[in-house]
Amino acid sequence: MNTATVAIQSFPVSDLPILDARSVKADYGHLLVLTEDGTFHGINLDTGKTAILCSTSLPELPGGEEGSYFGAPAFHLHASADGRFAAVVVDRGRTGIVVDIASGKLTMQLDGGDYHEHTVPFSVGFTRFQGRNVLIHRTAWNRLDAADPATGESLTSRDIAVYEAGGARPDHYLDYFHGQLRLSPDGSRILDDGWVWHPVSVPRIWSVSDWLGSNPWESEDGPSIRDFPIREDWNIPACWIDDRHVALWGLSEWDEDEFEEVAKGPGVQILDAELKEQASPERWPMDLNGGKVRELFSDGQRLYIAEESGTTAWDIASRSQVSAWPNFLAHAFDAERGMLFAIESTAISGLRLPWASGNEGRLVK
Repeated sequence: MNTATVAIQSFPVSDLPILDARSVKADYGHLLVLTEDGTFHGINLDTGKTAILCSTSLPELPGGEEGSYFGAPAFHLHASADGRFAAVVVDRGRTGIVVDIASGKLTMQLDGGDYHEHTVPFSVGFTRFQGRNVLIHRTAWNRLDAADPATGESLTSRDIAVYEAGGARPDHYLDYFHGQLRLSPDGSRILDDGWVWHPVSVPRIWSVSDWLGSNPWESEDGPSIRDFPIREDWNIPACWIDDRHVALWGLSEWDEDEFEEVAKGPGVQILDAELKEQASPERWPMDLNGGKVRELFSDGQRLYIAEESGTTAWDIASRSQVSAWPNFLAHAFDAERGMLFAIESTAISGLRLPWASGNEGRLVK
């Protein structure tokens, strides 16, 4: 593993704490940042300048216990790739808003329903389809919809009958709690980290292109759906490696007889969206310090694992660790520019990856 040093750059934002940040490609810059007063800031990484873009009233944050199993409700920022629209949602809550960054106009009020919403992040994600921005969002515990974020116009209108107790299951009825959504790099597929009773996690991948283009019930029971082996927990760090493969944190195998996970350990499982239902993921064990893993990122050649003690880089082809940056907890990633970003209270720290700058290395501050 290479041990040369690299530097990080600090981008001050404001005097107020930062809630979240996302990588974008916009006229105003390369990072969209949200501070606790509801102000959106744009950071131009080429000039180092930060601009105030607009402000909004944030959704109400419900009360919750920090020590609860799923964690306390918290704000989460999502952004369209071009930086035009932002969604601010309450993870482990039911509400959210969509803002047109250019005008500051509130374009949508989001409601994900009040049935066990405390167990999952608010299901939401941006993609593009036929040249337009599309927002995918949860409208009930077991239903996703897609909309034009500029107007709120639904793009997935469909009818599903109510499931009456003791009655027959209606056509297309989905008994699945939608969880955190992650779009593939080209936006054609989605990873849904949701769960079913009793409860257990059932990661699933399905085609957004088919859903928006031909079958409005694709997200319920479409032929593109691939369900992967059961896990005990959901809300797991994950990322797309390319448009076909997903890396999901944590090694395990499912014991049907005991109805529990076995063979647990640090590492990732790689899911293949084109394999048949219930295909066994590839296991990749990793030797880490044992800190809690917060985020996973990939540029197609490497995996970046952000744990509480720092961030490490792993070469996918050789299955080896190639760099480590202690005390740098990566929160966002720009694969095109080759940069990882961490939130440092009122500033963003940016680390240019050594293979992007030509200097292999570890972090120094």
